[in-house]
Amino acid sequence: MGVKEFRRRYILFEVEAPRNVERWELIKALQKKASQMGLDQHDEGRPWLTAFSENRGILRCSHTDKDKAIELLNNITAVGENEELKVEVRTIKTSGTIKKVKESM
Repeated sequence: MGVKEFRRRYILFEVEAPRNVERWELIKALQKKASQMGLDQHDEGRPWLTAFSENRGILRCSHTDKDKAIELLNNITAVGENEELKVEVRTIKTSGTIKKVKESM
């Protein structure tokens, strides 16, 4: 029996909001939703915000947690210090290489 290989997935997503969302606002919202969903924040395959600018970003996760990561993104409905900014997150594309999702960014 061999050891299962850790494979990454990259999810391209877009945040629809009345203004540009700051990176830190999105990270806080991701962390809060991840803890509510019971996702382990210390696991190697945990969702990680790889890139984010102008309301588009790339979230990295493990291949086994891809569906959970997409669910995590879709469950974010507000960001900001007091969650005052209502947002909608839409996933665009998923790939095994960051190069492919960057081409669509």
